Amino acid sequence: MLEYMSVREAAEKWSVSERRVHKLCKDGRINGIIRFGRSWGIPDGAEKPDDARKANGKSLAVNHADNSAMACLLGPDAKLLVQSDTCAVFQLENETGNGIITVYDVFSGVQLIYNDLHLSSITEHDSIPFAPDAEILTIDHCREGRFECEFPWGECGYLGDGDLVVSELPTSAKASSFPLTHYHGISIMIDVPQAEETTRRVSSLLGITEVDIREIKKRLLTGRPYYLMRSSDAVSHIFSELYNAPDDLKESYIRLKLLELLLFLSVVEPGEENGRQYFYKTRVSAVKAIRDYMIMHLNRQFTLGELSERFDLPLTSMKSCFKSVFGAPIHAYMREYRMQTAASLLRETDEVIAEIAAKVGYDAHTQFSVTVKSGMGMTPSDYRKVSVQNK
Repeated sequence: MLEYMSVREAAEKWSVSERRVHKLCKDGRINGIIRFGRSWGIPDGAEKPDDARKANGKSLAVNHADNSAMACLLGPDAKLLVQSDTCAVFQLENETGNGIITVYDVFSGVQLIYNDLHLSSITEHDSIPFAPDAEILTIDHCREGRFECEFPWGECGYLGDGDLVVSELPTSAKASSFPLTHYHGISIMIDVPQAEETTRRVSSLLGITEVDIREIKKRLLTGRPYYLMRSSDAVSHIFSELYNAPDDLKESYIRLKLLELLLFLSVVEPGEENGRQYFYKTRVSAVKAIRDYMIMHLNRQFTLGELSERFDLPLTSMKSCFKSVFGAPIHAYMREYRMQTAASLLRETDEVIAEIAAKVGYDAHTQFSVTVKSGMGMTPSDYRKVSVQNK
């Protein structure tokens, strides 16, 4: 796994000023760097550019900000890569994949977290680094992908594209996973006692309606373990600018948009949409087994009736549960999976196109060509030619 060092660590190692290291990163003079907020992560083995100026013999201290609580919360898969005074980047890696978690300190008691995950599950932590009586409000928004939350009473709930959920830590959730093996979104963690005074002061300074975090928590979570809001234009507007904020202004954008989000949540009325249907773990396990079975037999086309009978699931329940778990109806999900598999085989192998068509469940070469052209905008042979040229 690639190791990274902070700007301060690089400055100390190379005996140059931090300002010089920032300039070298900005000019693209150091290979393999990653950007987070206003700072940079620099590969541990990166060489100092030949013309980097000395730091006049001054000792440069390394930032040792404590991120142990966040590392504990993320679990044993997490490793701190780089950090600055207001931002830290963690890498998650296990046998199911990897991901990057970027954490910003917004206000006292408030952290905003960017999740960029390409894995199917996270190893659960042994303990959560919060006292049982802690007041931690969490807000999660899914930009893309699927998030599965399993509860101790045997039910599973799902967060999909554009959805938002408000909950508390310590949470009642038993485990979490990502059925589509990727998840991109934002999490906001608010330590209510620490944050309420800060948000009240900022609201007063800006001359806006006072943000009362305790009141938000009371309105949305009284009598329920979480409040779920499906995708809406209002929520998308708030979060779109958080995802696309310019790097140089990101911290300022985060603060302003967080206040906007809290103001929005302070007036939203919990409606019937929160009472969504959830599914027992046994049924979820069954539709996951159906998905795995279809993938193992990708060369075959199954009817919904066949699957319902084989796995002893009522047809209607099977269809609704599958769509909740994987975010699409069975045939639509498999059509997309077949196209992605075919695209990979066209790019990475020299197999005859007719053989690839048969592998992904199309007996007729013509039907396969029509389907590929509809999904990719070109025929299989043209897609292969373009892929070879791009290589």
